[in-house]
Amino acid sequence: MKTVGMLDAYRRFARRHPIRFIGINIALVVLWIGVIMRFSGENADVSGPRSAKVLVGIVNVVAPSANITLDNYETVDALQNCERVIRKLAHAIEYGILTTLVFAVLFGFKDLPRKYAYILPVVFVFCLGAIDEKNQTTVSGRYGSWFDVCVDTAAAIIVVILIRRLTKRYRLWKIRRNSNPFS
Repeated sequence: MKTVGMLDAYRRFARRHPIRFIGINIALVVLWIGVIMRFSGENADVSGPRSAKVLVGIVNVVAPSANITLDNYETVDALQNCERVIRKLAHAIEYGILTTLVFAVLFGFKDLPRKYAYILPVVFVFCLGAIDEKNQTTVSGRYGSWFDVCVDTAAAIIVVILIRRLTKRYRLWKIRRNSNPFS
């Protein structure tokens, strides 16, 4: 129930200090967009080895007997495909976090209809994903991909569905708690 207490405090702060709440969340969104664009602006010589390092670390944790290092990594064809999955997963996580932050900004507008609070983050992520991929076409060794935009948007949709379910559960819990005379 500690999480519920945190949610209540979050809601109280949003309602008592809406300008401050929205300002803090906009700053977080801008900061996170900066992180995304920083990763996006790296050329293939920086981005590729980072993905390889993550993948080698995962393989060595899951299957230590495989004895994969960064030196022999490129000789295993299956790892090349796995690296692509890791990169797409990173895209989904980056844009999932962005969706949550944009939703938090919209949460500060108490007069905003709920359906817009669920639709606007997805639209925002789609637009930023397209801009991100267009930006990548200007970076050496990188290319833009509509598939990545689709991954970003799918992550946003999944996060919005999760937020919707969690907030619905939270509201039901609050109603039950407030209607129970013995609590």
